[in-house]
Amino acid sequence: MASDGRLTLDLESRVDENGKVFYISKLKGPFNIDCSEGVCFLIFTSEPGSETLQISTMTSPKKKSYDNER
Repeated sequence: MASDGRLTLDLESRVDENGKVFYISKLKGPFNIDCSEGVCFLIFTSEPGSETLQISTMTSPKKKSYDNER
């Protein structure tokens, strides 16, 4: 886990029986992921061969400035 509290896992691309690409990552160890405050799953697939899954704590959505003007 990174110092910023994010867990990043490399994804491996595979092809299913219908020719569709899917991604898989495996993680094994004596740990727990605490989701009591919510977690966010981010999948980065912009560079073929460098796909990653990032798991981080959920942050509150930022309100747009016009919401504050009302």
